[in-house]
Amino acid sequence: MTTDLKYTVKTVNVQVGDSVEAGDVICTLDTTDLEESIQKLQESLADAKATAQKQYEKAQASLTEAEENVKTTYDEKEEKRAARDSAKSAYDAAAAAVSGYQSAVDAANKTVLTALDAQTKAQKDYDDALAQQAGGAEVDLAPYEEALKAAQTAYTEAQEALKSAETDLQTAQSASNYASLSSAYTQAQSAYEQAKTAYETAVKTSESAEETRDTALENYNKAGESDELEELQSQLEKCTLKAETSGKVTAVNATVGSAIEGAAATIQDTEHLKIAISIAEYDIDSVSEGMHAVITSDVIDGEIGGTLTQISPTASGGGSSSSTFAAEVTVDDENSGLLIGTNAKVQIIQSTTEDVFTVPLDAIEEKEDGTSVIYVRTGEENGEPVFEEVQVVVGATNDYYAEISGVELEEGMVVRASASLEEATEEVSMPSDMMMSSGEVVIAAPADGGAAPAGGGNMGGGRPGMGG
Repeated sequence: MTTDLKYTVKTVNVQVGDSVEAGDVICTLDTTDLEESIQKLQESLADAKATAQKQYEKAQASLTEAEENVKTTYDEKEEKRAARDSAKSAYDAAAAAVSGYQSAVDAANKTVLTALDAQTKAQKDYDDALAQQAGGAEVDLAPYEEALKAAQTAYTEAQEALKSAETDLQTAQSASNYASLSSAYTQAQSAYEQAKTAYETAVKTSESAEETRDTALENYNKAGESDELEELQSQLEKCTLKAETSGKVTAVNATVGSAIEGAAATIQDTEHLKIAISIAEYDIDSVSEGMHAVITSDVIDGEIGGTLTQISPTASGGGSSSSTFAAEVTVDDENSGLLIGTNAKVQIIQSTTEDVFTVPLDAIEEKEDGTSVIYVRTGEENGEPVFEEVQVVVGATNDYYAEISGVELEEGMVVRASASLEEATEEVSMPSDMMMSSGEVVIAAPADGGAAPAGGGNMGGGRPGMGG
């Protein structure tokens, strides 16, 4: 487990070799200065929140007052509306009562205007006739005088009719109280318009007060928040370093009184070991995750089983040499006896075949007819071994060995290491448990076939909980 905090270590709770569970406290940092900073910031935020609360309460009071004013002005508006409607109803009734008289006045007034136009025209015609007569023309003035007199009489009668209609209208208006009702309606309409304007103003004031209250509430809610405080509190939590996984403490780098550089401690899972291996480029297509593996090491006796659990999708190396793929083999046995950091050899089993034997590839000779043979020692002659060919069927192969089967084969037969007699007399490099003498190997017992050599591997913990 690593930390980038530069506080000094206050306590160390583990030592190398201790077994820990996930969540156990490994060490703590000195948080005196950090806690003081948090307290000062909290006090500052508390003051800001108190101020914001007062502003919110003031804004809420203003909103309450504004909402009450909206209700009051609304009631007044509706009251003025009712009074206006009542005044209008009374006025409409009075107007209906005098409407006939008003129509008579309007008609009489129109007649007066028509009669006045006729009189004006008759007067002009008469004046034109007089002018012609004065100019020496013989003009009969009698028709013009009669027309003017008739027009004057019609105009006078129209005026008298208008005056009579107006008198009747005034009498009707007085009887229906028309003037008072008209004035009352006009006043009621004006009062309603004023009340309506007051209500609309109150609504706008209330809306503005609500926006102010909402802003004050938002400020109040944010007054207690601080990214800086969250960061400091997060640091405070990180000052208690806990194991992220269960396992054994294999290294402790934390020292009381000093800041941690890199990893505080390393915890490795010794019960779920993994071996890092490399797989050659030419073998990568023949292996897959989940394959069984055989593991050997100098620190254990015999073989233990494993599983190929991870293969890197990207090759490394290359250039003048073949590329390799990093892979990982998980040890199946929790009590394998393997130790973290030790070296091990791994063979990945590609397939398993029963009732077959294995020999080196060089021990097999292919005849011209396509059959394959090996050379089995049958005895000695003059102190030299005697070999006879035995026909076999070749099965799966890898870079070193081949599976063979045949009716004449028996476990323990001694086979010439090379089908070539000259090569067989040279020293051959074979596993010690298969070496007989120069150029000879023991035919292997029935075995797993198709083993892909994976080379050596380094033992690692299954899941390093705290690593540097």
